[in-house]
Amino acid sequence: MNPAAQLSDNLLNASLKVNASDIHFYPFQNHTDIYFRVQGKRILYEKIRIEQYQLLLTYYKFISGMDIGESRKPQNGTIQHDADAKLYSLRISTLPLHQTESLAIRILPQDTTLTLEQLFLFPNQLNRIKKWITNRAGKILPDNYIGGSN
Repeated sequence: MNPAAQLSDNLLNASLKVNASDIHFYPFQNHTDIYFRVQGKRILYEKIRIEQYQLLLTYYKFISGMDIGESRKPQNGTIQHDADAKLYSLRISTLPLHQTESLAIRILPQDTTLTLEQLFLFPNQLNRIKKWITNRAGKILPDNYIGGSN
């Protein structure tokens, strides 16, 4: 296994052990802080050398179908990850940041059904969705819906 893939597997497996919903990378000049989001709280996992981060960033961009040469625009991609006979969908996103990019990974278990309360919605969002689903009929449209041909 190549070094980037090994580093990625170690990181993903550590995040899954603590039931993290996200992994956030905050690059600085000489190092990168890696945080796990666990039950809505950001927890520092470790600091890695900037060279390791650049390796991971390029690896994630490549395997998720992003343009590895593009660093001035936000990008999104997805990959699948298997761990302990469970499937996870990983939503990868990058944002331009000074001379590099920040990276975030959303971890979405594919075999788990979450309640609305477990989705980390803001209270007003949760209340609005609960109100919508109690209606006996109709369509749910976004607030900015103007019309369409559907």
